[in-house]
Amino acid sequence: MIDPLTTALYLGTGVLVLLAGLFTLLDKRLNVAVLAVTAVVEVITLVQLVVGIVQLASTDRDVNGPVFVAYLVGLVIVLPLASVWALAERSRWGTGVLAIGGLVLLVLVARLQQLWTGVGV
Repeated sequence: MIDPLTTALYLGTGVLVLLAGLFTLLDKRLNVAVLAVTAVVEVITLVQLVVGIVQLASTDRDVNGPVFVAYLVGLVIVLPLASVWALAERSRWGTGVLAIGGLVLLVLVARLQQLWTGVGV
């Protein structure tokens, strides 16, 4: 895995969690700014999916391939599901769902790093 890409994913997701959490606390509904950050993070997850699969295919590391790919696919699925739910929810908890989706994404990225480096396999 590429460290700058993983760092960008951590930072982007952190901004998303903070922004969505702030909107939830302030009782604000989802707006274009939160959706724009969500879209940027989703693009980064798609790049991570492609790069992760390519690196998995070309590495000699002892990585559990199916589990690694499952985490990569989960990474790509979480934000669209949370976004649809957030758009459907008209209360402030729509942004709360997006914040929780971001937290799930952070955990998935951390677990991907562990799988790639061989820690906690």
